[in-house]
Amino acid sequence: MKFALYVVGLLFLSQEAVAYKKVHRPKVKETTSEEVKPWIRTIYESQVEIVTPTVIAGVTFSGRPAPTPDPLEPWVSLKKDGTPQTIKPELKNGRTKKGRPEYSTYFKTLSVMTYSFEDLKAHNMDPNDVHEEEVYVDEDDTYISLNPIIRCTPDRYFYKGVAKDIPSEPFCTPRENSMWKVGKTYFVSWYTRFLEDEHSGEVVDKVRIHLSYVKEKASEKGYHKRDIPATFFSSEWVKNADGIYPIEIDEDWLQGQYERRVVVSVQPFNVPDDEFNPLLNGVLLYIMMGSKVGKTTKEEWALIDAGISDEKWYYVAITIPTIVVVVVVFLYFFLHVNGRYRDFSDVTKATLGKKHRVLGKISDMKRFKKMKNHKYDELPSFKKPSKQH
Repeated sequence: MKFALYVVGLLFLSQEAVAYKKVHRPKVKETTSEEVKPWIRTIYESQVEIVTPTVIAGVTFSGRPAPTPDPLEPWVSLKKDGTPQTIKPELKNGRTKKGRPEYSTYFKTLSVMTYSFEDLKAHNMDPNDVHEEEVYVDEDDTYISLNPIIRCTPDRYFYKGVAKDIPSEPFCTPRENSMWKVGKTYFVSWYTRFLEDEHSGEVVDKVRIHLSYVKEKASEKGYHKRDIPATFFSSEWVKNADGIYPIEIDEDWLQGQYERRVVVSVQPFNVPDDEFNPLLNGVLLYIMMGSKVGKTTKEEWALIDAGISDEKWYYVAITIPTIVVVVVVFLYFFLHVNGRYRDFSDVTKATLGKKHRVLGKISDMKRFKKMKNHKYDELPSFKKPSKQH
């Protein structure tokens, strides 16, 4: 019975540890008086346009550039799951650390220029010679320059698959097995030059982003082709040159579940819907419930501050009585079934033997050796007084 009480006590202690709830600490709200306003610029030397900035997930797109370039101006990178992260460059020992990324020739077009003697008039060139030279032509950055987020290039690819041996082309974000939580916004980024028309060799101008459910058996994970039951999200056709698209996770996409396995894919404009395979170059990830979406009432905050609003308390209230009953019933039947196999005779005899052991003579005991013994008849006695008549 003591063992049963000990087990029950441990269960109570373990449940109390799970039910611990920290006191709610309100987060400090950051406010700013700066408003994003439209601004005017001239493009292609003579065309005037009004630019309207847009703020997505805290990132300002199409914002007014600084009057003079600043190498220490902050820029925005992307974490593995596609969330934005502001990077502040630093100047150390005359060199800029964490500066804006360089893209080498990834977004330039290679062109071969042919020059005759009449074109160059080179002193070491024969009049009948022709000189060919490879030249990289810069892309039109009229609108690309308004994007403050780092661009996707092949040197930022990752490796996916079970053996991590499959390049993630054309994606840089999100990484495989990333967790996308409800209510948050994530950026899908891809290398725009990867999506070329196989016939003309030209980069496609429009793409569409898809999110599709993935259905797979436990025994088939990572080894066989997965079934795509449905594409539940498709963006509008967007400019491929942007190379980035924001997605805000909707709770309805979970269809009542806590977590769903999905694949994100990008469809070029030149590939028909019936020929597009989301798994061909897609990235597998998870969408899941995050923090509670909605405004918490004063009553709920009061319960949180009291430490009793966590759902774990309800689980503890239901679980403790159930576990106690199960343990007691189990111990009862265990003792009842195994009663005939219990034999405590050896323990009982040993205990009784200790209680009835022979102590020996008192005179031989150390603590009584110095005591002077008297004969029984020498000991004081009490005589009952006789009655007087």
